[in-house]
Amino acid sequence: MSETDKDEVFSSLVKDVESTGVSVLCLCGELDASTVPGFLADARDVIERRRNVIMDVHLLDYVDSTGVAAMLSTRNALVSEGRKMYLVGCHGLLSRVLRITQAEMELLCLDDLDTAMERLIREEDALPAPSPYEGWGEGERP
Repeated sequence: MSETDKDEVFSSLVKDVESTGVSVLCLCGELDASTVPGFLADARDVIERRRNVIMDVHLLDYVDSTGVAAMLSTRNALVSEGRKMYLVGCHGLLSRVLRITQAEMELLCLDDLDTAMERLIREEDALPAPSPYEGWGEGERP
């Protein structure tokens, strides 16, 4: 494998979906111990956008438990910020690794991008509206 080939074992692409609070993070290649640092750098960028995330994994050729742990770490960081993350495109090896590592409940995989978008939008609409008095002290409310 040439040096260039080694650099292209894993790649990701982030796209913010216009007029939504959603970013799509597409993963391609192999997500394992050698590529997780690059993935986590990309994930930090997505987390800092303060948006819900759909992680499209249909182009992942290989993932191991280290890759799943990195996905869980990303999801946990988003959840701690009040955001959600769903996977789309789970197949073969990834589905098996999610099951074996018992991560399939935390890393929920939906059928496709449209289903995930609809679910995120529906969940956002179901959130209670913020109080107009949020941030006011007890004695300051009218």
